[in-house]
Amino acid sequence: MTTCIVCKSNEFKPLWRDLQQCLHCGYIMANINVDSLKPDELYDEAYFSGAEYADYLRDRDVLERNFNARLKEVRRFHTNGKLIEVGCAYGYFLNLARRYFSVRGFDIAESALEHARNVFGLPVDNAEFVDANIEPNSVDVVVMWDTIEHLLRPDLVVEKAADSLKQGGSLFLTTGDIGSILARIRGKNWRLIHPPTHLHYFNKDTIRRFLEGFGFEISVIKYVPVWRSLRQILYSLLFIGKDDIPRIYRLIENSRIGPLPLPLNTLDIMLVGGKKVR
Repeated sequence: MTTCIVCKSNEFKPLWRDLQQCLHCGYIMANINVDSLKPDELYDEAYFSGAEYADYLRDRDVLERNFNARLKEVRRFHTNGKLIEVGCAYGYFLNLARRYFSVRGFDIAESALEHARNVFGLPVDNAEFVDANIEPNSVDVVVMWDTIEHLLRPDLVVEKAADSLKQGGSLFLTTGDIGSILARIRGKNWRLIHPPTHLHYFNKDTIRRFLEGFGFEISVIKYVPVWRSLRQILYSLLFIGKDDIPRIYRLIENSRIGPLPLPLNTLDIMLVGGKKVR
């Protein structure tokens, strides 16, 4: 992409670690050829078990704490109706949400989708959301949890969400805030900078402008705590980006304290909700 998805400028300056920043609005994206990426290979089974996550399946209980909190936030604005999740993975959120909503999910990670279908019996598609046959103005809620930063074309996905939502319907998402205090302190070493899986980096201003460009009025934007197991926290700190697994991680991984759930709010993960107003 050579055009800013926020302000449509085509003027960028290079940053560190293969990132580039729009000179006009400050939006940051990976400076790589996304046409060369193969998402089905990036997000294979290993991604959820040994690549970005220590063990997504074993951490179900901890992850559901996050999804329950996000579902509660959604239900502040919508108590029922049709809900679509883009990037539904193993189906943990949809399984909770179907107590209140008619749900449908989209992802490209087939091994994760098999779990969503076979374990939870969820209606999920191995397909790009932008290509889905969805009647315009028919959906109440679209959610993207920790997903927008991964998308090759988030502008097309949000455009599809806006088209699918009813007037007054809502889009909710979570993503990192590269303008946060922690991200600025850490700079190029901020833990959420890792293309090619993370391609897009918003701050509060650019995510607001981005969603407003598709007819959304921001209804909530705030930092949220994230539950992680002790083993996932150590995995993220000690292993990701390194060639060798430290011995301390191996000692704790399968110990009795490995699954210990811990809530962390590092004030750099933002939950954003927008209502379709036009």
